[in-house]
Amino acid sequence: MWWIPPRTSRRPAGSTSTSGPVCACCWPGSCSSCGTGSPRCRRRTLSTARSLKRSTRLRALVSLTDATDSSAWVHTVRGPTGTAVVAPRGAALLSFTTPSGEHLVLATESDGRRADCSGAVLAPWTNRIRDGRYDFQGKTHTLPLTEPERGAAVHGLVLGALWTRDRSASSSSRLVLRHELAPSPGYPHRLNLACSYEVTDAGLTVTVTARNCGRDSAPYAVGGHPYLIPPSSPEAAGRPGRVDLWRLEVPAGTCLVTDSDRLLPLGSAPVDGSAEDFRAGRSLRGARHDVALGDLARDSTGCFSCRLTGDDGRATVMNCGQGVRWIQVYTDDQGAEGATRRAVAVEPMSAPADAFNSEQDLTVLAPGEEHRLWWRIGQESD
Repeated sequence: MWWIPPRTSRRPAGSTSTSGPVCACCWPGSCSSCGTGSPRCRRRTLSTARSLKRSTRLRALVSLTDATDSSAWVHTVRGPTGTAVVAPRGAALLSFTTPSGEHLVLATESDGRRADCSGAVLAPWTNRIRDGRYDFQGKTHTLPLTEPERGAAVHGLVLGALWTRDRSASSSSRLVLRHELAPSPGYPHRLNLACSYEVTDAGLTVTVTARNCGRDSAPYAVGGHPYLIPPSSPEAAGRPGRVDLWRLEVPAGTCLVTDSDRLLPLGSAPVDGSAEDFRAGRSLRGARHDVALGDLARDSTGCFSCRLTGDDGRATVMNCGQGVRWIQVYTDDQGAEGATRRAVAVEPMSAPADAFNSEQDLTVLAPGEEHRLWWRIGQESD
């Protein structure tokens, strides 16, 4: 199977298609020459490509499994409650739409490299590490400053990584992506990471698993960066300023206090009587939030739910498992002019900012040990 890198756009997020990888060059149809069964492909057929084996053009072809720019491909996962589109780069969720075509997350046509980290997996840490430095087991480690204006290493090491689909574990309703995080400056550990997206009757469940494959213990935290919106038509989804019409509910009793310049933690405080108390649902009109919320009230199974409700009373719900100890709330206030307050980032995290230094809720993975985190996005039932 051969693939010619597309000349221009990526496959549009949120659009329907067959499950699994789809040729972005042939969108909206599938591709006969790459085996997805549509005669509408504008490219040469596989037999024609073989006849050009010695040509310069053929040298630009790569197999799907060995593609040097596999970010040009996206994966589609379908189930009874909707369709998810996922990019290999960053294992990022590009869209999730209901069977009626309504959006539950902010859709993007990017390949997962957006500055706002929309939909990406955050590992092996979440949020910021102060000065990109931390001590672990008697050694000082220095990470690249990926947010130099704040002097911080932000959101881990896999934002730009290309994750590989595990064909044996994937199906039309379930996608499993894998990535091996190799030792690197500042993080001399080897982790096997897996991220699964599964659409069931309950919604879209995202599960991130990490196994320490090295010989030494490794510090670890993980999270996701979905931008939620209430159930919205394609025309309304992504419209600037809509956040002012919504209410957010998060069952958190404390918040992380940060400095105003670098957004680094100074300590925790109760949310009682503050603008960060979302326990009974809070209007977002005119409010700017970028805060980590903790001390989450859970049900008998150890899970909890966050709810984003639109002006029509309908809501998108995020259910979180036991491993989610913090929720970062961000109201999309720092985008380009005319592209702000379109959605609310509700980020499930195992640990807060700078956990490598504070050790607050930090996971230490022993050799061979595994960590698992899950959250689920769906439409609230009537």
